[in-house]
Amino acid sequence: MKKLIFSLCFLFPFTLAAQEARLTFEPLYGVETALVRYPEPPRYVTRATYGLRLLYGTTPLSGEAEVTRSQSREDYPALNQKVEDTSDRLSLGLRSTIPVASFLGFYLRAGGRASQGETTVTTNGVSEEKENPLRIDPYAGAGLQLAFSSILAANAGVTLIRNAEGKYDSQYTLGLSARFGNR
Repeated sequence: MKKLIFSLCFLFPFTLAAQEARLTFEPLYGVETALVRYPEPPRYVTRATYGLRLLYGTTPLSGEAEVTRSQSREDYPALNQKVEDTSDRLSLGLRSTIPVASFLGFYLRAGGRASQGETTVTTNGVSEEKENPLRIDPYAGAGLQLAFSSILAANAGVTLIRNAEGKYDSQYTLGLSARFGNR
């Protein structure tokens, strides 16, 4: 057991240094279940999300930056009301990919996400805009990567984001990764 711990602590940094860092672009599309605060009471909605993820690093450890936008519209005919919600997000974190086969990998990711947006509530034809304050929340996720070649892969993942109420929003994404360069 001591040899295993020594090997992981001592050799892992050298393994990372031996690999060449790469830049990866990943356009994203998916759905998420998120807490919407207006109109009262707060409720969960399922909505579309899209954006771009950038990874820089090696297979065992990469830094990631992700920019996404989510939009939803809920109609309440009994109240003659419509609610349109938009959220813009920036996530920064780390990602580690574990190869399972030459064409298949499993990844774990974690970091922090900043989000801000606005909600437009239209009641009887009168619109009221509410700014959603800047929020910073932790996230963690996992996914599968299916490689078509050394520079092209498809990704499917799920991410959980802890919100202010102590509950979790969930985001399910599909992406297509394209890698560039040796460094």
